[in-house]
Amino acid sequence: MRDTYRRLSCRLLRALGRRVPPSRHDGRAIETAIVLIPELYGDTILTTPLLLALRALSPGVEITAVGTGPGVRLLAHDAAVRHAVHLRRASPAERARVFDRRFDVLLSTKDHPSFTNLRLVRRIQAEYRIGFDHPGHEGFFDALVERPDQMPVWEKVAGLVEPLGATVSTAPRPYLPDGPVSEAVRTFVSTLVADESVLAVNISASKPEKRWPTARWRSVLAGIDRPVVLLAAPEHTADRHRLEAELPNAVPSPPTASLFDVAHIVRHAAALLSTDTATVHVASCSDTPVLALYRNPRDLAKFPPLSSRNRVLLARDSDLESIGPDAVREGLNELEREFT
Repeated sequence: MRDTYRRLSCRLLRALGRRVPPSRHDGRAIETAIVLIPELYGDTILTTPLLLALRALSPGVEITAVGTGPGVRLLAHDAAVRHAVHLRRASPAERARVFDRRFDVLLSTKDHPSFTNLRLVRRIQAEYRIGFDHPGHEGFFDALVERPDQMPVWEKVAGLVEPLGATVSTAPRPYLPDGPVSEAVRTFVSTLVADESVLAVNISASKPEKRWPTARWRSVLAGIDRPVVLLAAPEHTADRHRLEAELPNAVPSPPTASLFDVAHIVRHAAALLSTDTATVHVASCSDTPVLALYRNPRDLAKFPPLSSRNRVLLARDSDLESIGPDAVREGLNELEREFT
């Protein structure tokens, strides 16, 4: 029902507005660009290669990043970005930076129609608009970039600069901007994690279907002969505290107030164990070894771990509960044998 409503809303938006005919870019220098950023943290990390590709094309370009979710807040600490605007929390001055000016180019990172996204494409003033090829995107963009659906997102987004005359043979790697880390986390890492024997374990996920049952985490971690640090989103803090109290090898850790706190712990850990979440991509940015649990081949194709040392366990029928504790323990053993 929700997908039907979304499709109808996008069609109505296209019918009511002026259709943009396909056209070639005129080759003028790009001085200002606005990039529509995904909502979630992990997706935002995977779009950073586009920012680097823009900089490579036009080193002096002024980039404005805009989004409707928390992900865009990461880019407030990115030296490549002049303005990062979270529209749902934006001040009048911040909204003016988005809607009261005209950009040389607009780039949309969504590879499928989204009413919120397409409404922004229509409302933001830009000389040239670039998006991904999709029947639902026709009439909204000056240029549509063709890419396979099951292509790694970080490689796909870098290709959005091609209509501007750039050739992207090898996409830049994703990165996490250098944001603030709390003093409590810095102290914790320097005293308890820096010996490089600690396993970081993320028990949270942004979607219920990407969470592994707490009982499974307990079963796996109880059999690990090394200290573990549990990472959890605020809504899963109770589960984290429960596991810390029950597991003798769990090292109680301070709250992580931001993804930058999480990244600091992951960077100094021996390895990361996680389901397919933003934490996997955080580990990729610091090349921390990772064992990741994925629901299906499609998710793995689009959002693979990029750490040079990684192992992946795939669920059956997109059900993470089909991955048993024994398989995870064996995956950790394989990963450890490789990096030791």
